[in-house]
Amino acid sequence: MSGHRVLIVGAGALGLTTGYFLRRSGAELSFLVRPHRVEALTRPQTLYSYDEQTLKTLDGYEVFTDAAELRGDQFDFVLLTLDGATCRSAQGTETLRALGAALAVGKATLLICAVGTGLYQHVQKTTGLPASRLLEGTMKIFAYQVGQEGAPQPGADQAQLHDSADIAYINFPDRVGFFVTSKPAAPAKAFIELFSGSGEATCKSLPTGIYRISTNTFAPFTVSCELAGWPDMDTLVADRELWRLCCQAQREIMRLKQHGLQGKLMALFMSDKRMEKLMRDSERDAAPMGFAAFNRFHHGGKVLEQNVQILENCLSLGVEGGQKMDATRALVERWRRQHL
Repeated sequence: MSGHRVLIVGAGALGLTTGYFLRRSGAELSFLVRPHRVEALTRPQTLYSYDEQTLKTLDGYEVFTDAAELRGDQFDFVLLTLDGATCRSAQGTETLRALGAALAVGKATLLICAVGTGLYQHVQKTTGLPASRLLEGTMKIFAYQVGQEGAPQPGADQAQLHDSADIAYINFPDRVGFFVTSKPAAPAKAFIELFSGSGEATCKSLPTGIYRISTNTFAPFTVSCELAGWPDMDTLVADRELWRLCCQAQREIMRLKQHGLQGKLMALFMSDKRMEKLMRDSERDAAPMGFAAFNRFHHGGKVLEQNVQILENCLSLGVEGGQKMDATRALVERWRRQHL
């Protein structure tokens, strides 16, 4: 057993899938959820693995419904799995305040799994936690709750097994299942060792700047896919005007002042062809689940608001900094015309 104690805030696909790997590593696991989620969590959770075509079980965890029940010295890590838009909502902000009060005692590290420009600062200000106890990271594995409308579906030969599960996920060929920022160094190292101890997936670190650039620049891709109707990569790239806007918007975001020299260098080397190769590689690796199918369900539904918010915030930051943001603005305007 690892001896690490972990609280996961939220029990959706991200929370339950990450929880499975942490339990495999021997972590003592708890969830903080809304009251209506308690009944579903009273039994072990079943996960269907696309890459292994088998069922996995997550059990042996506690469930809490009120942050006031918690103390920071009960845990080593607290994973915040709410998406960025939810974290900024009134209810999400209230949850963050309650977590901050609970974590004032002890030395638990809060791992922010949501992404978005300025989100780290929002979480830090609302919880009152010091930078030494705030880590950023998120799951690389694709996962979703089975049975939700629009979710991916496996082939007929695996449908029965898949449909009997609560969560379905795919672990990619490189077996990297999670990324965290490399700072603060001590909790980053401890979490990497903990997650990787599962023997089924590993966790890697990225410099904080690279991590934030990477998460921010994924937004133009998902918004472009939404505008195109979530096609495969062949179809998306064939729309030359939209693909040009997507890649140019990514480079504009890389060059934001907030992303420093790292961002400028990334923009210099990230050609349209290089971006296309990266996305085609992801499409190949996610083939058993379906790259476009998962992105349509997840980024076109659950976190679409978060992605658009990232794009709009990046546009504002660029304009405020006197930077040309023509492609980013064009994507935002096209999205508004199509959806508002």
